Amino acid sequence: MKNIIFILSFFALSACTLNASFIPEGESLSNAVVGVPYNEQIKIVGGAVSSLDENGKERFVGEIAPNNVGLSLQYCNNSPANNCVQVKGTPIKSGVVKVEISGVLYGTNIASGSGFDKTYRITVKNPE
Repeated sequence: MKNIIFILSFFALSACTLNASFIPEGESLSNAVVGVPYNEQIKIVGGAVSSLDENGKERFVGEIAPNNVGLSLQYCNNSPANNCVQVKGTPIKSGVVKVEISGVLYGTNIASGSGFDKTYRITVKNPE
């Protein structure tokens, strides 16, 4: 009986999958204002983020669209986990900016890695 419980426990644990969650949780980041420096962090929780694509090439986990608004993405620090992304810059025009964060979490011995995809919206307003 103990062997059966052990085997069932092993299969239950080996079927686990890592899932990413994000901070902030919603679909919008704080508003930005044209000409005012902007800085917002996005944390990816749930495991270390792979910086390689399926072909083994280095890739960044996010993009901004449109890319000509004065905002850019970079990692928050030099952590090998790559689980913090920073939206930074000084907006040069108003509108809605989409920030897409996507990638893969590394797996572990007891949980397989999984993909993630999250899109945020930033509203850039003209100064009053």
